[in-house]
Amino acid sequence: MALYNLGAEQSILGAILIEPELVSVGNQFNLSVYDFFHPQHQIIYKHMQKLYERNEKIDPVTLSSELTNHDQLDKVGGVAYLTSLVTVVPSVSNISYYIRIVKDFSMKRSGHEMLATTSKNIKSMDQKSLITFSEDFKSMIMDNSNSEDLVVNASKVSISVQRGGILTGFAGLDALLGDGLNFGTLTVLTGSPGAGKSTFLNQIIANAISNGFNSFLYSGELTYEMCMDWFTRTVANPQHLLNYTSNMGKYAKVSDEGLEMITQWVDDKLFFYSKEAKADEANISHAIEYLATKKNVKLFVLDNLMTLDCSGNDKYEKQIIAVKSLKRLAKKYKIVIVLVAHSNKNSMMNKEPHVFEISGASEIPNLADYVLKASREGREPETELFVLKNRITGSIRYKTMLTFDTARKRFFTKTGNELKKDFGYMPSYEQASFDSE
Repeated sequence: MALYNLGAEQSILGAILIEPELVSVGNQFNLSVYDFFHPQHQIIYKHMQKLYERNEKIDPVTLSSELTNHDQLDKVGGVAYLTSLVTVVPSVSNISYYIRIVKDFSMKRSGHEMLATTSKNIKSMDQKSLITFSEDFKSMIMDNSNSEDLVVNASKVSISVQRGGILTGFAGLDALLGDGLNFGTLTVLTGSPGAGKSTFLNQIIANAISNGFNSFLYSGELTYEMCMDWFTRTVANPQHLLNYTSNMGKYAKVSDEGLEMITQWVDDKLFFYSKEAKADEANISHAIEYLATKKNVKLFVLDNLMTLDCSGNDKYEKQIIAVKSLKRLAKKYKIVIVLVAHSNKNSMMNKEPHVFEISGASEIPNLADYVLKASREGREPETELFVLKNRITGSIRYKTMLTFDTARKRFFTKTGNELKKDFGYMPSYEQASFDSE
Protein backbone atom coordinates (compact mmCIF):
# COMPACT_ATOMS: atom_id res chain seq x y z
CA MET A 1 0.00 0.00 0.00
CA ALA A 2 1.73 3.15 -1.27
CA LEU A 3 0.92 6.00 1.10
CA TYR A 4 2.64 8.72 -0.88
CA ASN A 5 2.40 10.59 -4.18
CA LEU A 6 5.73 11.02 -5.93
CA GLY A 7 4.38 13.49 -8.48
CA ALA A 8 2.87 15.78 -5.83
CA GLU A 9 6.13 15.87 -3.85
CA GLN A 10 8.18 16.67 -6.96
CA SER A 11 5.68 19.32 -8.08
CA ILE A 12 5.94 21.18 -4.74
CA LEU A 13 9.73 21.32 -4.94
CA GLY A 14 9.72 22.20 -8.64
CA ALA A 15 7.19 25.01 -8.11
CA ILE A 16 9.39 26.53 -5.39
CA LEU A 17 12.42 26.41 -7.68
CA ILE A 18 10.39 28.35 -10.26
CA GLU A 19 8.79 30.77 -7.74
CA PRO A 20 10.75 30.78 -4.45
CA GLU A 21 8.09 32.85 -2.65
CA LEU A 22 5.86 29.77 -2.72
CA VAL A 23 7.71 28.56 0.39
CA SER A 24 5.30 30.83 2.25
CA VAL A 25 2.38 28.76 0.93
CA GLY A 26 3.96 25.68 2.47
CA ASN A 27 4.23 27.55 5.76
CA GLN A 28 0.55 28.47 5.58
CA PHE A 29 -0.31 24.79 5.33
CA ASN A 30 2.14 23.85 8.11
CA LEU A 31 4.05 21.75 5.57
CA SER A 32 6.99 20.12 7.34
CA VAL A 33 10.06 18.28 6.12
CA TYR A 34 8.61 15.01 7.38
CA ASP A 35 5.42 15.38 5.38
CA PHE A 36 7.52 14.26 2.42
CA PHE A 37 7.85 10.49 2.06
CA HIS A 38 11.07 10.31 0.02
CA PRO A 39 14.26 11.10 2.01
CA GLN A 40 15.82 13.12 -0.82
CA HIS A 41 12.73 15.34 -0.93
CA GLN A 42 12.96 15.88 2.84
CA ILE A 43 16.56 17.04 2.41
CA ILE A 44 15.73 19.34 -0.51
CA TYR A 45 12.78 21.00 1.26
CA LYS A 46 14.79 21.44 4.46
CA HIS A 47 17.51 23.40 2.64
CA MET A 48 14.95 25.37 0.63
CA GLN A 49 13.55 26.56 3.95
CA LYS A 50 17.02 27.52 5.17
CA LEU A 51 17.65 29.62 2.08
CA TYR A 52 14.23 31.24 2.44
CA GLU A 53 14.83 32.07 6.11
CA ARG A 54 18.15 33.71 5.19
CA ASN A 55 16.32 35.66 2.47
CA GLU A 56 18.56 34.15 -0.22
CA LYS A 57 17.66 33.15 -3.76
CA ILE A 58 16.28 29.68 -4.39
CA ASP A 59 17.11 28.13 -7.76
CA PRO A 60 18.95 25.01 -8.95
CA VAL A 61 22.33 26.78 -8.66
CA THR A 62 21.95 28.24 -5.14
CA LEU A 63 20.24 25.10 -3.88
CA SER A 64 22.96 22.80 -5.23
CA SER A 65 25.58 25.03 -3.58
CA GLU A 66 23.71 24.86 -0.26
CA LEU A 67 23.47 21.08 -0.50
CA THR A 68 27.15 20.76 -1.44
CA ASN A 69 28.17 22.79 1.61
CA HIS A 70 26.35 20.26 3.78
CA ASP A 71 27.57 17.23 1.83
CA GLN A 72 24.01 16.41 0.74
CA LEU A 73 24.01 16.97 -3.02
CA ASP A 74 24.78 13.39 -4.02
CA LYS A 75 22.15 12.08 -1.58
CA VAL A 76 19.39 13.94 -3.44
CA GLY A 77 20.47 12.80 -6.91
CA GLY A 78 22.81 15.62 -7.87
CA VAL A 79 22.26 18.71 -9.99
CA ALA A 80 20.52 16.66 -12.66
CA TYR A 81 17.69 15.72 -10.30
CA LEU A 82 17.26 19.30 -9.06
CA THR A 83 17.02 20.53 -12.65
CA SER A 84 14.51 17.83 -13.56
CA LEU A 85 12.14 18.99 -10.80
CA VAL A 86 11.45 22.21 -12.70
CA THR A 87 10.25 20.27 -15.73
CA VAL A 88 7.70 18.03 -13.95
CA VAL A 89 5.48 20.79 -12.51
CA PRO A 90 2.06 20.75 -14.26
CA SER A 91 1.14 24.22 -12.95
CA VAL A 92 2.86 26.44 -10.39
CA SER A 93 -0.50 27.96 -9.43
CA ASN A 94 -1.71 24.56 -8.21
CA ILE A 95 0.89 24.22 -5.46
CA SER A 96 -1.74 24.36 -2.71
CA TYR A 97 -3.39 21.27 -4.16
CA TYR A 98 -0.07 19.42 -4.29
CA ILE A 99 0.56 20.35 -0.66
CA ARG A 100 -2.85 19.05 0.40
CA ILE A 101 -2.13 15.73 -1.31
CA VAL A 102 1.26 15.39 0.40
CA LYS A 103 -0.08 16.32 3.84
CA ASP A 104 -3.02 13.96 3.46
CA PHE A 105 -0.68 11.05 2.76
CA SER A 106 1.59 12.14 5.62
CA MET A 107 -1.36 12.02 8.02
CA LYS A 108 -2.36 8.60 6.73
CA ARG A 109 1.18 7.25 7.19
CA SER A 110 1.21 8.50 10.78
CA GLY A 111 -2.20 6.97 11.38
CA HIS A 112 -1.15 3.67 9.80
CA GLU A 113 1.94 3.56 12.01
CA MET A 114 -0.08 4.30 15.16
CA LEU A 115 -2.69 1.68 14.27
CA ALA A 116 -0.02 -0.91 13.47
CA THR A 117 1.71 -0.35 16.81
CA THR A 118 -1.58 -0.50 18.69
CA SER A 119 -2.72 -3.65 16.90
CA LYS A 120 0.39 -5.45 18.16
CA ASN A 121 -0.31 -4.50 21.76
CA ILE A 122 -4.12 -4.37 21.76
CA LYS A 123 -4.51 -7.69 23.57
CA SER A 124 -2.81 -6.30 26.67
CA MET A 125 -4.37 -2.83 26.51
CA ASP A 126 -7.07 -1.87 29.00
CA GLN A 127 -9.92 0.57 28.42
CA LYS A 128 -7.89 3.50 29.74
CA SER A 129 -5.07 2.78 27.28
CA LEU A 130 -7.52 2.52 24.39
CA ILE A 131 -9.11 5.84 25.32
CA THR A 132 -5.66 7.45 25.51
CA PHE A 133 -4.85 6.02 22.08
CA SER A 134 -8.05 7.44 20.60
CA GLU A 135 -7.20 10.87 22.03
CA ASP A 136 -3.66 10.68 20.61
CA PHE A 137 -5.05 9.58 17.24
CA LYS A 138 -7.47 12.51 17.20
CA SER A 139 -4.67 14.92 18.17
CA MET A 140 -2.51 13.60 15.35
CA ILE A 141 -5.25 14.35 12.83
CA MET A 142 -5.82 17.84 14.24
CA ASP A 143 -2.08 18.59 14.25
CA ASN A 144 -2.02 17.94 10.51
CA SER A 145 -4.57 20.65 9.81
CA ASN A 146 -3.54 23.64 7.71
CA SER A 147 -3.74 27.34 8.46
CA GLU A 148 -7.05 27.69 6.60
CA ASP A 149 -8.62 25.38 9.18
CA LEU A 150 -7.62 27.78 11.96
CA VAL A 151 -9.72 30.73 10.84
CA VAL A 152 -13.34 31.43 9.91
CA ASN A 153 -14.60 34.05 7.48
CA ALA A 154 -16.70 36.41 9.62
CA SER A 155 -19.20 36.92 6.81
CA LYS A 156 -20.13 33.23 7.04
CA VAL A 157 -21.17 33.51 10.69
CA SER A 158 -24.92 33.65 11.28
CA ILE A 159 -26.09 36.05 13.97
CA SER A 160 -29.70 34.98 13.72
CA VAL A 161 -29.21 32.31 16.38
CA GLN A 162 -31.57 32.93 19.27
CA ARG A 163 -29.87 33.97 22.48
CA GLY A 164 -30.64 31.99 25.58
CA GLY A 165 -30.35 28.46 26.77
CA ILE A 166 -31.34 26.49 29.86
CA LEU A 167 -33.73 28.37 32.15
CA THR A 168 -32.97 27.87 35.84
CA GLY A 169 -36.62 28.31 36.83
CA PHE A 170 -35.86 31.42 38.89
CA ALA A 171 -37.28 34.25 36.78
CA GLY A 172 -35.13 37.10 38.10
CA LEU A 173 -31.94 35.10 37.75
CA ASP A 174 -32.82 33.94 34.22
CA ALA A 175 -33.43 37.50 33.06
CA LEU A 176 -30.08 38.65 34.45
CA LEU A 177 -28.16 35.76 32.86
CA GLY A 178 -29.59 36.47 29.42
CA ASP A 179 -32.59 34.13 29.15
CA GLY A 180 -31.02 31.48 31.35
CA LEU A 181 -27.64 29.77 31.16
CA ASN A 182 -26.69 30.30 27.53
CA PHE A 183 -25.72 27.41 25.29
CA GLY A 184 -21.97 27.08 24.80
CA THR A 185 -21.14 28.29 28.30
CA LEU A 186 -19.38 26.99 31.40
CA THR A 187 -20.83 27.92 34.79
CA VAL A 188 -18.99 27.52 38.07
CA LEU A 189 -21.22 27.24 41.14
CA THR A 190 -19.38 27.71 44.39
CA GLY A 191 -20.33 27.96 48.04
CA SER A 192 -19.65 26.41 51.40
CA PRO A 193 -20.92 22.89 52.27
CA GLY A 194 -24.59 22.88 53.25
CA ALA A 195 -25.43 26.03 51.28
CA GLY A 196 -27.93 24.15 49.11
CA LYS A 197 -25.95 23.83 45.89
CA SER A 198 -27.26 20.31 45.14
CA THR A 199 -30.88 21.32 45.71
CA PHE A 200 -30.47 24.37 43.50
CA LEU A 201 -29.02 22.18 40.75
CA ASN A 202 -31.79 19.59 41.11
CA GLN A 203 -34.31 22.31 40.36
CA ILE A 204 -32.34 23.44 37.31
CA ILE A 205 -32.17 19.85 36.02
CA ALA A 206 -35.90 19.33 36.61
CA ASN A 207 -36.71 22.60 34.87
CA ALA A 208 -34.47 21.69 31.93
CA ILE A 209 -36.17 18.32 31.44
CA SER A 210 -39.56 20.01 31.81
CA ASN A 211 -38.59 22.33 28.95
CA GLY A 212 -37.44 19.47 26.72
CA PHE A 213 -33.69 19.49 27.42
CA ASN A 214 -32.09 16.17 28.33
CA SER A 215 -29.68 16.34 31.25
CA PHE A 216 -26.66 14.63 32.82
CA LEU A 217 -25.45 14.52 36.42
CA TYR A 218 -22.07 13.47 37.73
CA SER A 219 -22.00 13.24 41.52
CA GLY A 220 -18.70 12.29 43.07
CA GLU A 221 -20.19 11.95 46.54
CA LEU A 222 -23.73 10.52 46.21
CA THR A 223 -24.97 7.08 45.15
CA TYR A 224 -27.47 6.64 42.32
CA GLU A 225 -30.18 5.98 44.90
CA MET A 226 -29.43 9.16 46.84
CA CYS A 227 -29.39 11.20 43.64
CA MET A 228 -32.78 9.83 42.56
CA ASP A 229 -34.28 10.20 46.05
CA TRP A 230 -33.34 13.88 46.24
CA PHE A 231 -34.36 14.52 42.65
CA THR A 232 -37.79 12.87 42.96
CA ARG A 233 -38.47 14.82 46.16
CA THR A 234 -37.73 18.05 44.28
CA VAL A 235 -39.90 17.12 41.30
CA ALA A 236 -42.90 15.55 43.06
CA ASN A 237 -46.20 17.41 43.25
CA PRO A 238 -47.95 17.68 46.66
CA GLN A 239 -50.38 14.81 45.96
CA HIS A 240 -47.42 12.44 45.60
CA LEU A 241 -45.69 13.46 48.83
CA LEU A 242 -46.54 11.35 51.88
CA ASN A 243 -45.80 12.73 55.35
CA TYR A 244 -44.32 10.55 58.08
CA THR A 245 -43.12 10.98 61.64
CA SER A 246 -40.14 9.22 63.18
CA ASN A 247 -37.93 9.63 66.23
CA MET A 248 -36.00 12.20 64.21
CA GLY A 249 -39.12 14.23 63.49
CA LYS A 250 -41.38 14.74 60.48
CA TYR A 251 -40.31 13.91 56.97
CA ALA A 252 -41.85 13.46 53.51
CA LYS A 253 -41.52 10.62 51.04
CA VAL A 254 -42.61 10.26 47.42
CA SER A 255 -45.43 7.75 46.94
CA ASP A 256 -44.94 4.65 44.81
CA GLU A 257 -47.24 6.09 42.17
CA GLY A 258 -45.24 9.31 42.09
CA LEU A 259 -41.94 7.42 41.87
CA GLU A 260 -43.20 5.37 38.95
CA MET A 261 -44.41 8.46 37.08
CA ILE A 262 -41.18 10.39 37.65
CA THR A 263 -39.06 7.38 36.69
CA GLN A 264 -40.95 7.03 33.41
CA TRP A 265 -40.72 10.78 32.84
CA VAL A 266 -36.90 10.81 33.02
CA ASP A 267 -36.44 7.69 30.91
CA ASP A 268 -33.77 8.49 28.29
CA LYS A 269 -33.85 12.13 29.45
CA LEU A 270 -31.72 12.07 32.63
CA PHE A 271 -28.38 10.27 32.80
CA PHE A 272 -25.96 9.63 35.69
CA TYR A 273 -22.23 9.07 35.37
CA SER A 274 -21.35 5.42 35.97
CA LYS A 275 -19.88 4.63 39.39
CA GLU A 276 -17.91 1.85 37.68
CA ALA A 277 -15.97 4.32 35.52
CA LYS A 278 -12.98 6.33 36.70
CA ALA A 279 -13.94 9.98 36.95
CA ASP A 280 -11.02 11.51 35.06
CA GLU A 281 -11.13 14.22 32.42
CA ALA A 282 -10.76 11.72 29.56
CA ASN A 283 -13.72 9.57 30.61
CA ILE A 284 -15.88 12.55 31.56
CA SER A 285 -15.12 14.18 28.20
CA HIS A 286 -16.03 11.00 26.32
CA ALA A 287 -19.28 10.73 28.27
CA ILE A 288 -20.16 14.34 27.45
CA GLU A 289 -19.36 13.91 23.75
CA TYR A 290 -21.39 10.69 23.57
CA LEU A 291 -24.43 12.17 25.30
CA ALA A 292 -24.27 15.44 23.36
CA THR A 293 -24.10 13.69 19.98
CA LYS A 294 -26.11 10.50 20.57
CA LYS A 295 -28.65 11.41 23.28
CA ASN A 296 -29.14 15.13 22.57
CA VAL A 297 -28.21 16.06 26.14
CA LYS A 298 -27.95 19.83 26.59
CA LEU A 299 -27.35 20.28 30.33
CA PHE A 300 -24.35 18.73 32.09
CA VAL A 301 -23.93 19.11 35.86
CA LEU A 302 -20.63 18.02 37.46
CA ASP A 303 -20.65 17.89 41.25
CA ASN A 304 -17.85 18.50 42.07
CA LEU A 305 -14.42 19.56 40.84
CA MET A 306 -12.52 18.14 43.81
CA THR A 307 -13.74 14.59 43.11
CA LEU A 308 -12.47 14.52 39.51
CA ASP A 309 -9.30 12.48 38.99
CA CYS A 310 -7.41 14.52 36.41
CA SER A 311 -3.99 14.30 34.74
CA GLY A 312 -1.25 16.82 35.42
CA ASN A 313 1.83 17.37 37.55
CA ASP A 314 0.09 18.98 40.52
CA LYS A 315 -3.39 19.63 41.86
CA TYR A 316 -3.84 23.04 40.27
CA GLU A 317 -2.52 21.96 36.88
CA LYS A 318 -4.96 19.02 36.96
CA GLN A 319 -7.85 21.36 37.65
CA ILE A 320 -6.88 23.74 34.84
CA ILE A 321 -6.65 20.85 32.36
CA ALA A 322 -10.09 19.58 33.40
CA VAL A 323 -11.79 22.99 33.28
CA LYS A 324 -10.24 23.87 29.91
CA SER A 325 -11.52 20.57 28.54
CA LEU A 326 -15.03 21.33 29.81
CA LYS A 327 -14.95 24.83 28.34
CA ARG A 328 -13.89 23.44 24.96
CA LEU A 329 -16.72 20.88 24.97
CA ALA A 330 -19.32 23.49 25.94
CA LYS A 331 -18.34 25.66 22.97
CA LYS A 332 -17.92 22.79 20.51
CA TYR A 333 -21.30 21.16 21.15
CA LYS A 334 -23.22 24.31 22.21
CA ILE A 335 -24.19 22.77 25.53
CA VAL A 336 -24.51 24.10 29.08
CA ILE A 337 -22.00 22.77 31.62
CA VAL A 338 -22.32 23.57 35.32
CA LEU A 339 -19.31 22.73 37.50
CA VAL A 340 -19.53 22.76 41.29
CA ALA A 341 -16.42 23.95 43.14
CA HIS A 342 -16.11 24.48 46.89
CA SER A 343 -15.25 27.88 48.32
CA ASN A 344 -11.82 28.33 49.86
CA LYS A 345 -11.20 28.87 53.57
CA ASN A 346 -10.70 32.62 53.18
CA SER A 347 -14.22 33.08 51.80
CA MET A 348 -15.67 33.07 55.31
CA MET A 349 -13.61 36.16 56.16
CA ASN A 350 -14.62 38.22 53.14
CA LYS A 351 -17.16 40.98 53.65
CA GLU A 352 -18.18 40.84 50.01
CA PRO A 353 -18.09 37.67 47.87
CA HIS A 354 -15.86 37.64 44.78
CA VAL A 355 -14.91 35.23 42.00
CA PHE A 356 -11.58 34.21 43.52
CA GLU A 357 -13.23 32.53 46.49
CA ILE A 358 -13.24 29.29 44.51
CA SER A 359 -11.04 26.62 46.05
CA GLY A 360 -8.39 25.66 43.52
CA ALA A 361 -6.49 27.23 40.65
CA SER A 362 -7.05 30.96 40.17
CA GLU A 363 -7.53 30.42 36.41
CA ILE A 364 -10.86 28.63 37.00
CA PRO A 365 -13.04 31.76 37.34
CA ASN A 366 -11.25 33.29 34.34
CA LEU A 367 -12.32 30.33 32.19
CA ALA A 368 -15.93 30.39 33.41
CA ASP A 369 -18.66 32.33 31.64
CA TYR A 370 -20.80 32.54 34.78
CA VAL A 371 -19.75 32.31 38.41
CA LEU A 372 -22.51 31.84 40.98
CA LYS A 373 -22.18 31.55 44.74
CA ALA A 374 -24.61 30.05 47.26
CA SER A 375 -24.21 31.15 50.87
CA ARG A 376 -26.12 30.16 54.00
CA GLU A 377 -25.66 31.30 57.59
CA GLY A 378 -25.72 28.41 60.05
CA ARG A 379 -28.93 26.39 59.97
CA GLU A 380 -31.10 29.17 58.60
CA PRO A 381 -33.50 28.09 55.81
CA GLU A 382 -32.49 31.05 53.64
CA THR A 383 -29.70 30.87 51.08
CA GLU A 384 -28.23 33.93 49.40
CA LEU A 385 -27.43 33.44 45.72
CA PHE A 386 -24.89 35.79 44.14
CA VAL A 387 -23.92 36.30 40.49
CA LEU A 388 -20.19 37.09 40.63
CA LYS A 389 -19.40 36.82 36.92
CA ASN A 390 -21.61 37.13 33.86
CA ARG A 391 -19.76 37.12 30.56
CA ILE A 392 -23.01 37.15 28.53
CA THR A 393 -24.84 40.27 29.71
CA GLY A 394 -22.20 41.78 31.97
CA SER A 395 -24.67 42.21 34.84
CA ILE A 396 -23.16 41.13 38.16
CA ARG A 397 -23.52 41.75 41.87
CA TYR A 398 -26.99 40.28 41.65
CA LYS A 399 -28.20 38.86 44.94
CA THR A 400 -31.42 37.06 45.67
CA MET A 401 -32.74 35.31 48.75
CA LEU A 402 -33.87 31.71 48.31
CA THR A 403 -35.93 30.06 51.03
CA PHE A 404 -35.74 26.29 51.44
CA ASP A 405 -38.88 24.19 51.79
CA THR A 406 -37.95 21.01 53.66
CA ALA A 407 -40.93 18.92 52.55
CA ARG A 408 -40.65 19.81 48.85
CA LYS A 409 -36.86 20.01 48.82
CA ARG A 410 -37.15 23.16 46.75
CA PHE A 411 -35.91 26.70 46.93
CA PHE A 412 -38.41 29.48 46.34
CA THR A 413 -38.34 33.26 46.06
CA LYS A 414 -40.76 35.87 47.43
CA THR A 415 -43.32 35.12 44.75
CA GLY A 416 -43.50 31.46 45.76
CA ASN A 417 -43.86 30.49 42.09
CA GLU A 418 -41.13 27.88 42.41
CA LEU A 419 -43.23 25.89 44.92
CA LYS A 420 -46.21 25.99 42.56
CA LYS A 421 -44.15 24.72 39.64
CA ASP A 422 -45.45 21.53 38.04
CA PHE A 423 -42.58 20.01 36.08
CA GLY A 424 -44.99 17.95 33.99
CA TYR A 425 -44.08 14.40 34.96
CA MET A 426 -47.72 13.34 35.30
CA PRO A 427 -49.23 11.86 32.12
CA SER A 428 -51.91 14.04 30.56
CA TYR A 429 -54.95 12.31 29.20
CA GLU A 430 -57.34 13.78 26.67
CA GLN A 431 -61.00 13.14 27.27
CA ALA A 432 -62.48 11.20 24.40
CA SER A 433 -65.76 12.36 22.93
CA PHE A 434 -68.34 9.98 21.53
CA ASP A 435 -70.73 11.29 18.94
CA SER A 436 -74.27 9.95 19.32
CA GLU A 437 -75.71 8.42 16.24
